Amino acid sequence: MIQLTTTTKLMCAGIALSLGWMVLEACDCDETKEDNYPGFWVTCINNKPALMTYNGNSATVISTDQAGQFNPSDWDCSGDASSPQYKGSEDSAPFQISTPSGPGGAARPRATGAPQAAYLPQQFRDLPFTPDVPPPGTTPVCQSTYPDVLRTNHNESTVSRFSTCPFAAKTTIPVFANPLQVAVTPDGSTALVTSFGSLDGSGGAVTLINLSSNKIINTVMMPFGVTPNGLAISPDGTTAYIGNFTNPGQSILVMNIASQTVTATIPNVVQYPSGLTLTPDGSQLWVGSPLGTEVDVIDTLSQTQTARLNIQVVTDIAFNSTGTTAYITSGTNSVVAVNTATFQTSNTYTVGNTPADITMSYGDQWLVVNNSGDNTISVIDLVQNAVKTTNVGGTVSGIAFVH
Repeated sequence: MIQLTTTTKLMCAGIALSLGWMVLEACDCDETKEDNYPGFWVTCINNKPALMTYNGNSATVISTDQAGQFNPSDWDCSGDASSPQYKGSEDSAPFQISTPSGPGGAARPRATGAPQAAYLPQQFRDLPFTPDVPPPGTTPVCQSTYPDVLRTNHNESTVSRFSTCPFAAKTTIPVFANPLQVAVTPDGSTALVTSFGSLDGSGGAVTLINLSSNKIINTVMMPFGVTPNGLAISPDGTTAYIGNFTNPGQSILVMNIASQTVTATIPNVVQYPSGLTLTPDGSQLWVGSPLGTEVDVIDTLSQTQTARLNIQVVTDIAFNSTGTTAYITSGTNSVVAVNTATFQTSNTYTVGNTPADITMSYGDQWLVVNNSGDNTISVIDLVQNAVKTTNVGGTVSGIAFVH
């Protein structure tokens, strides 16, 4: 598909009446430096490495601190005041080196793939185009590419793994006492499981599972009185955020997944933090409480609270693909839509009794909500601004899109 600029001119290069053709050409006269160079580069500002990009024709600083693949300690500004040296092999440098003004605006063809980004998550599908959907009434064709589903079994202290094509139990993995939540790293290699531990609140653990072998990699024991519940994994798969359910003393633990160690603790969060969800770019962590009356928004770079919203009894949160809107389940039998820039409520949808889990479909049109209070499923059509709630005739818990 060819995308034409707003100043496109149609130029008639010649007319052949017998063939009836004309040549159309687009003029790129108004292209900006951002259009010609949509990527990132590293430069030196005040003798410190800085990650840069273009905003229109202006060179803009993205970060001087670690962000995604940009690590200031990998670059040396001691030799040249404006152009750093990469400490590793130049061929392996994750970003181009240039001056603060940038590589310039020389026209060049765009890369066929997505430009390398410092802090944006990998995009698995060209949104907002939705996957093909079979006509109503047709049976979906089973495909071997359908992913497996993991489920925690709280009372049995195990994790079950199910295949979805065909649907069948594959294995059961013992974990630490009273597991609550499970999440998988973006590359699909590792599952993390939070376990509350003994019901006396003495402390729990986080279990790491190798999904190739279904074997335990490690069980990371928590300090006394720390009871893991909520769980979220960063888009780059390097960091896990774990809600300490103990109250008082509730907090968010920051774990380095590679080293399997807790590197920081974010204190004074909402009581009983359980519903943890990251924005698609990983810049904000939203924390809900099924027993509290508030939602916290945490800046993951500074690891500090940036906002506290008065939304009560929250068990789960979902975002649209661009991260501009949060959809929050509330014990008021509703889903609250919040603008992530202003933290203002933009809409409220009435769903079933006691909404629990919420998931956004591909294409940002459908929100699926299970309601544990009346065993119903609510589907919110964000395009039509409509909600349909259906009784499924059994206990509902958890949501996973497999196709």
